[in-house]
Amino acid sequence: MKKKLLLFLTLMLCGRAMTLAFITRAGGSSPGDPPVAWLMPLIGDAVIGITGLWVAYLIVRKTGLWVWTTIMIWNSIAIWDALSAFVVQKTSPWPDFFMLEIFGSSMSFGAALLHLAIIVLLNQREIRSHYLIGC
Repeated sequence: MKKKLLLFLTLMLCGRAMTLAFITRAGGSSPGDPPVAWLMPLIGDAVIGITGLWVAYLIVRKTGLWVWTTIMIWNSIAIWDALSAFVVQKTSPWPDFFMLEIFGSSMSFGAALLHLAIIVLLNQREIRSHYLIGC
């Protein structure tokens, strides 16, 4: 059950790749374009979202210390990226982004908490023993 939850959360967080649609518009002058300061958080979200598919594959198909470590590092970087987006939102607001209009700053903290939940799951005995066979 915990492994399924780990996979579900990872696949859900792949949705961060939707920022690919906004990267080329960063710093643009059209209504709804993100401020240029948003370029790095957008790229970070896109990378996290796309690589999340690879992490999901690892969760399902592979074991070993390197897999556990990769999942841990992916989530740690993703937390950093989500919290940096919060800082960017506070210093250079993007008022016309629908996700921020709906969720506000809680969007960044929500993503960070989901990644933190994966880290907590990774440290559960059942999950650790699955990935750290022979370690």
